[in-house]
Amino acid sequence: MTIRDILTAFILLLITALANSFIWLNGAATNPYAVLILVPMAAAMLLLPFRLAWLVIVVGVAGQLMQLQAPLPTHHQMDTHYRAMVYGQIFAGLLLGVTLHILRVRIVREQQALRALHQRQHRDEQLVTIGTAAAQFSHEVATPIQTIQFMLEDVRQRYPNDEDLQRAEQQIKRIHNLLLDWRQVAEDVRTHRVLELQVNELVQQVRDALLIARPDIRVHWHDDEQPGCVIHADRTLIPAILSLLHNAADAAPLDSKIDVKTQVVESTWQMIIRNEGEPLDAPRKRGLGRELLPSSRGVGAGAMLSYATFERFGGTVSWHAEAGHTLTEICMPVEARHG
Repeated sequence: MTIRDILTAFILLLITALANSFIWLNGAATNPYAVLILVPMAAAMLLLPFRLAWLVIVVGVAGQLMQLQAPLPTHHQMDTHYRAMVYGQIFAGLLLGVTLHILRVRIVREQQALRALHQRQHRDEQLVTIGTAAAQFSHEVATPIQTIQFMLEDVRQRYPNDEDLQRAEQQIKRIHNLLLDWRQVAEDVRTHRVLELQVNELVQQVRDALLIARPDIRVHWHDDEQPGCVIHADRTLIPAILSLLHNAADAAPLDSKIDVKTQVVESTWQMIIRNEGEPLDAPRKRGLGRELLPSSRGVGAGAMLSYATFERFGGTVSWHAEAGHTLTEICMPVEARHG
C-alpha cells in the first residue's frame, strides 16, 4: 500500500460521499442518477488494493442505504418501487465488487505464471548457452590432453622412476576420466536416461568426490542411514550437489567448518548444508539459482545449473540465513525399495 493508493482512495471516497450527498438533496431514492455511484466503486476495485477498494464499496453501499431514510413520495406503491431501486443498486454494487475482485485475482495469477514462464525461458536460454560452451570446451581440450599424454609416455621411457612425472600423469589421467564422465553425463541427458540411485550410495559418492576435489576444507557429515531408499535421477545429480558444496566452501571463511546433514523425512530426501560467512541479502537470495548473479566469486552459474537439475527431477533447492550462517537445503523425492 503506497501513498498514491491512499491518495486515490481518499479522492474516490470524497467523490462517493459528495455524490451521495447530492443525491440525498435531490430526490434521494427517487433520483435516477443514483446509479452513477457505481462508477467510483468500480474505479476503486480496478485501481486500489483490495482492502481500500472494498472500503470505497462499503461507503458507497452505506450511502445508498442512507437514501432510504430520506422522505419519499406518499404513494405506497411508488415507495415500494423506489426502495426496490435502491436495493437493486446495492445488489449491483456488491455484485460488481465481487466480480471485479475475482477477475483481478485471476489476472494477477496469470501475470505471475507468465512472469515465471518468462523467467524459466530466460534461464533455459542461459543454460543452453552454458551447455554449448561447455561442449565446445570439452571438445577443444581433448586434443591437447591426448598430446600431453603422448609426451608424458615419451618422458616416462627416459625417467621411469620420477615421482613428479608420476603425479603429473595422475592428474592428466584424472582430467581424461572427467572428460569421459562428462560425455557419459551428456549422453544420459540427451537420451533422457533416468537411473535409480541408492540414497546411501549417493551420499558416499558425494563424500568421496568432495574429498578428492577439495581436500582442504573441513566437512562434518551427519548422515542418516536410509537403506532401500532410491532417488530417480541421472548422472547430473552428483555434480549438482557438489557444485552447491563448492559454493558453500568458497563462501565460508578460511579454516571454518561446513556441516552437512542428510535425512529422509516422509518421502523426501533432504541435504542441509550449513556454512559460516556473510548471509545472503534478500534480493540475492530470491534470484540465486534462477538467474545469473555476478559477484566477486563468479556469476552464479553453478547454482543455476544445480537449481535446474533438482527441478528437473521434482526436487528443490533453497537458501536461508540463520545467525551468521547460510543454509542450503536440497530436497528430492525418494521411493522406498524393500526386499
